[in-house]
Amino acid sequence: MKTIRNLILIEKGKAIISIITLLTMLLFTFNVAAATNSSGELEVQRDQSTTVTGSGERYQTIVERHTEGDLPSEDLHQASLLASRIVNHLNDAVKGFLDQNPKAAVTDIEMAQNLTKVVRDLLPVTTVTTIVKDSGGKEIYKDIDKVQDDRIALYNGMIAMEVVEPVIDAKEKTAALKGLRLADANVIQTSVLADLSYIERKLNRAKALLEKPEDALAQLILAQNHGIMTKVNKVDDPLVKVQHALRLAERMVEEGKHEVAQDNLRLAQVQLGMYRAALGKDDSKVIKQLEDDIAALMPKTEEIGAAGKIRNFWERAVNWFRDEPGQAHVVDNNSGGETEQVQKVKK
Repeated sequence: MKTIRNLILIEKGKAIISIITLLTMLLFTFNVAAATNSSGELEVQRDQSTTVTGSGERYQTIVERHTEGDLPSEDLHQASLLASRIVNHLNDAVKGFLDQNPKAAVTDIEMAQNLTKVVRDLLPVTTVTTIVKDSGGKEIYKDIDKVQDDRIALYNGMIAMEVVEPVIDAKEKTAALKGLRLADANVIQTSVLADLSYIERKLNRAKALLEKPEDALAQLILAQNHGIMTKVNKVDDPLVKVQHALRLAERMVEEGKHEVAQDNLRLAQVQLGMYRAALGKDDSKVIKQLEDDIAALMPKTEEIGAAGKIRNFWERAVNWFRDEPGQAHVVDNNSGGETEQVQKVKK
């Protein structure tokens, strides 16, 4: 009897385990089903998704996306700086060919190519798998693409071309002694994007055509004309001035020219007010917060860490520019959707 009783207990235990296992499977199935929305998209996690299109009566198309890698704001900043250097090398390569100095042009082409690889390593990679199935569920088409948002906004290095150089050309000695104020320069009211893919293709083509200098030069000129895009946006005009004023303020703090740094911070604050006025009430709080933070720092530019705080202001401000399709942006797959202290404004 004791043996029978033990067997019954064991069987009951197995039954309980089976019930728990079944409930777990049902709960998992329920959660997966709940994650599927009405458009047919199933979000597995924030950096991975599957979209199903079509009724399936004849065909059904499945698109799977998986993004690998993060792009925190500091690395986006770095990518911007390096993309500016790529453009500088591109320009110098063109000058080399025009000056009948192909050796110098080759050096700049190679340096631009090396930096392109570095920027590519910084950018996240999205694998897009497209599958088509017929009504019987048989796979009749499958293709895999690896893509990157590789249009890089040139926020950093362009300062030399848009702000610093016009001042130095006009007032070299005065600028060196007194510092640079944004009000002294004619700022180009555009944002600039470098199309990394296009520039990379033209650099590679130019490198392959070195034995024909005129043809190589033509490829580089195409990269200049079509790989670097400018866009004008009236709403963003004040934000362009904010961007430049903050970069100059940071530089002036690092050089110990605190009065000039405060002038640039004040100008950034004024331009933020204009930008806030052009947007809706929903966006005014986050912009007003940056205005207040700048105002609080103005009398404290001599304190340790002031330049770093201004850099943080810059990062917050440039995040409000309107993104173009394919433009590199902050990606943080570990943050659940939030990226540091950056907050987007609605456009």
